[in-house]
Amino acid sequence: MWPNFFTGFPFLFPTIGRVNLNTLPTVSVTVGTDNVTLELPNHAFRNRDYVGGFYVNLRQPIPSGTATTLPVLIGTNGDTRPLMAYNNEPVTVANLAGTGIYEIHYNKYTNELYLVNGGYRPTTPAASTSEAVAAKSK
Repeated sequence: MWPNFFTGFPFLFPTIGRVNLNTLPTVSVTVGTDNVTLELPNHAFRNRDYVGGFYVNLRQPIPSGTATTLPVLIGTNGDTRPLMAYNNEPVTVANLAGTGIYEIHYNKYTNELYLVNGGYRPTTPAASTSEAVAAKSK
């Protein structure tokens, strides 16, 4: 019914969740001496909103034995950008939980990519609440 209703309009009818153009799969993971690059399909940022979020489907695992201190970059068409976390700290291999979906915030004006959600692991584990209470009572 709905596709037939909109046939007279000069624009395409939205597919209402059937096609998710907001999730970009990684095509490869490249480990270098200075960083790890998660490569996205060509022209991944073309026609994308200037400021907003999208999802990256990390399909390939980062090879075991990769140094966990290497920063993670997002690349497409030979152009790479560092993936950042809170306090403008670079996301490292140790911060990623593995393959899966990661939410990224992109700002085309400043060329910044921030990891928002999806398996982020802090490098230093936070103290549990019972340890923090015990430390205060001493």
